[in-house]
Amino acid sequence: MNFLRPEHSFRRIIQHLDKIFINNKNFEMKDTIIVVGSPRSGTTLLMEILGVIPGYKSLFEPLSPLYYPETIKVGFQPRTYRPPSVEWKEGEEYLKKIFTGNVIYDSSWLEKGDYTKKIFSEIIISYLDQLKPDKIIHQLLGNKLLIKFVGLNRLLPWVAERFQLRSIIFIIRHPCGYVASRMKPGYKPPNGLPVNIKPIPTPEELFNEATKIKGVETNLLNRIKKIKTLDEILATSWCLDMYVPLSYQKSHLWTLVTYEKLIKEGEKEIKRLFNEIGEKKIPGSAYRHLKMPSSSTHKDQESIVKKADEQLSKWKKRLSKDQIERILDLVSAFGLDFYTKDLEPDYENICIKNI
Repeated sequence: MNFLRPEHSFRRIIQHLDKIFINNKNFEMKDTIIVVGSPRSGTTLLMEILGVIPGYKSLFEPLSPLYYPETIKVGFQPRTYRPPSVEWKEGEEYLKKIFTGNVIYDSSWLEKGDYTKKIFSEIIISYLDQLKPDKIIHQLLGNKLLIKFVGLNRLLPWVAERFQLRSIIFIIRHPCGYVASRMKPGYKPPNGLPVNIKPIPTPEELFNEATKIKGVETNLLNRIKKIKTLDEILATSWCLDMYVPLSYQKSHLWTLVTYEKLIKEGEKEIKRLFNEIGEKKIPGSAYRHLKMPSSSTHKDQESIVKKADEQLSKWKKRLSKDQIERILDLVSAFGLDFYTKDLEPDYENICIKNI
């Protein structure tokens, strides 16, 4: 008799839940809400806040080849970029499938890798929250989609021009907070992942990505050529993630949220967001997410998540003075210096300055 390893059994459970929650439904694209942001920028927290809207069910990272390997065949990369004017039929058709819930979760290929247990532990964390009775009921009854993406930043103008969605929410976070959150002591990128799945690019890959982005001038490319350290790699990736949407003239096509204001003025931000979406009534459970860590927050952070200033200032303790200087130097080079050594951005000037 063949017995499945625990991670294989859990994979089948997830696939079964996915079919019940998503794939047996017909969703209207005009009702779909998407949350877009870089990794570790508050997308999960925002998804959980908006996920309490009656009638909505959540779809987690449908462009991740870890869970949806078809994305690789279509041509999506970890940081896909297309200029808004360029046609991409395959990508457009696949995103239509996502926005209407016609994609299928499949991680069967992971069974062959030595990294399976590590990845499945992350998958389990992200799905356990959905197994709570109230969440199951919410997912079963929902007939509209709330979708979370990390890695869609550089495609945001392209998407906004082509799809009539109910709402696009774009969240940003201080680059030092972003870098510190992704750069743990002794961190090394995982070995054994397929070439299409690279959580952190090499300097050479970043340079190649930057050469394809409209508006990135020679002086910036020369600056990117000089990066060496992990903090610089992450900071440059953040800058490119911000550069594409924030340099686009039609920023009214999405709603901008800052992680800092969401943490410090959460109730006010929730009211603004629900108003932008067109929801007149805000469930009380939306506010409760401000007082608890998101499902992707590490346990050692739970004790301070209620204290906004401590939450926002953690990067000042985790990063050295030199690291902070290098990160902010890159941010300034890209004209993104509405973020400085201050914990909060210059809210009145979140844009690309002349560079």
